[in-house]
Amino acid sequence: MPDASPRAPRKISWDVLRVVAVFAVMLGHVTHQGVLLHPELVGYPFRVTAQFGAAILLVISAFFVCASLRKGEPRRWLWNRVARLVPAYLVAVTVTYVVTRYATIRFSGLPFPPGLTGFLFGIPQGAPADPSPWYVPTGSDLLANLGMVQEWGWRYELFYYLDGAYWTLPVQLVAFTTAALLWPRRWRTHRLTVGLLWALILVPLLLRFVVFVPISTPKLVETFFYGLGLHRVHVFAIGIAIWLWAKRRLAHWHLALFLLAACAAQDLQVFPFHHALPNDPERWPSLIGFAIMLLAVCLAARGPDWRFPGLARIAPAVTWLAGISYGLYLVHQELGYILARALLNVGVPGWLRLPIVLAAAVLGGWAITAGVERPVHRWFTARRDRRERPGKPQVKDSKPVSVGGAS
Repeated sequence: MPDASPRAPRKISWDVLRVVAVFAVMLGHVTHQGVLLHPELVGYPFRVTAQFGAAILLVISAFFVCASLRKGEPRRWLWNRVARLVPAYLVAVTVTYVVTRYATIRFSGLPFPPGLTGFLFGIPQGAPADPSPWYVPTGSDLLANLGMVQEWGWRYELFYYLDGAYWTLPVQLVAFTTAALLWPRRWRTHRLTVGLLWALILVPLLLRFVVFVPISTPKLVETFFYGLGLHRVHVFAIGIAIWLWAKRRLAHWHLALFLLAACAAQDLQVFPFHHALPNDPERWPSLIGFAIMLLAVCLAARGPDWRFPGLARIAPAVTWLAGISYGLYLVHQELGYILARALLNVGVPGWLRLPIVLAAAVLGGWAITAGVERPVHRWFTARRDRRERPGKPQVKDSKPVSVGGAS
């Protein structure tokens, strides 16, 4: 049965962490990754070359999996997560596909295939007029992204990601499903749980660097390794370890070992060749940013709320941004590149393009949160509650959700 105790007041510290992490993702994609993928998108006043935001959002997700799953029935909890995350994702994929089809054909100087079906799924004929043509997505890409199987086919050139940020959702859903299955088991003792957390960090490293070697790993092995999210399970492990520590169930020294191991795993999984490749973020800023944010997560988990005088003034804005962070994450990357190119085509300089792209991402994130995520979640969960408990609706309102799950 769900815990009927009064809900603890919302802590601004978690909202600050979510906002910092999601804006780190956005700035890195817009100012750095976007320039690598589309060299014409230069001219920004600065470049964020560190990559740590998405990993920290998954750490926070794992922490709140523990905090929320222990209060309710696992199947209901899992349905709540799926109902919150998946519909917004499916809408974002569809919108991104349609916008990207139009924009990439236009940017590449190709003719539009005739008819609605031709526009949506046809192959543009002729040679691109632009010397740096953009990839035009296909119907196979749309189906693969809707089915969240992009990671299982792009190495074989079967289909591709419509948006590079979409990798996190299947990883989260696998993690949530695993958590719901394992949580009620009687054999899940504290010692076994801690051992499992160490296995989540160490086993993928052994597979990637001992059983196989990064430079010669077979393509099929890479597909399974990344498709199952094994390159990111260490962030879920450290999130759970921090929750155990916050509940006084893990010693300080043990958490310190977990933090060191998680940082090492993050560095090895992101930079398996021990240096950044041409399309990678910078190694040391990424590792340092990840380590600093992990320490901040620890402070938020066990320390007092961050009610500083200056922070209190902007707390409503921070909380609002944290509440739409999942929507922000879904719409900022590929659509941001497209908007940046459109602004470049009309002569908007980089220093002005950046705030326009960020503001548009915030607007799009709010639209998908208010227009899809929250109302669809209310509808799905209320419908299930009415079916299971006639006459006693359980969902009165929707709580904000972060990239990593409900807060």
